[in-house]
Amino acid sequence: MNRLLKIVAFVSILALSGALALHRTAKADETMGLDVVGYNHTDHDIGNFSVNSEAGSYIGKHEQGGFACCVALPAKFSPGMTVTVKWTDAYNKNPQSRIVTVPPFSPKDTGVFAVHFLRSGEIKVFVTDLVFITNPDYPLKGDEATM
Repeated sequence: MNRLLKIVAFVSILALSGALALHRTAKADETMGLDVVGYNHTDHDIGNFSVNSEAGSYIGKHEQGGFACCVALPAKFSPGMTVTVKWTDAYNKNPQSRIVTVPPFSPKDTGVFAVHFLRSGEIKVFVTDLVFITNPDYPLKGDEATM
C-alpha cells in the first residue's frame, strides 16, 4: 500500500507540473487591449492616426487627444516588439507610416498606449499607467515632453 501511495503521489506531481507548464505557456501568449491616446508635439494638425490599423482620430497641433479603443499587444514585453503607426495631415492626405519600437513595460503599466508625434519628426510610444504628461514619472522627459 505504501508503494502504491508513492506511485500515485509521483504521478500526481507529474500531472500538476505539466498543467502548470501549460498554464505558463498560455499566459506568455496572452494579449491585452489598451486604449490609445495621441500627443501631437508638432506645429501641424494630424488628421487621423492608427496603431497596428486600430484607428485614432484628429489631434490638433500641440494637443493631446486622438483617443481610441483599443490596440492589442502581448501582455508580456519581449525585446524587439514593434508597432506600425500611420497618420495623415490635417486634410487626411499625405499618408505616412512608420514602424516604432515599443520600449520595455511591466505588468503594472497597462493603462494606455501613448503615441507621441515629436517636433523632431520622431515618433515615440509607451505602454504606461500614466495619462498625464505633466506627471514627473511619465516616461517622456525634458524638451521632448513639451507640448
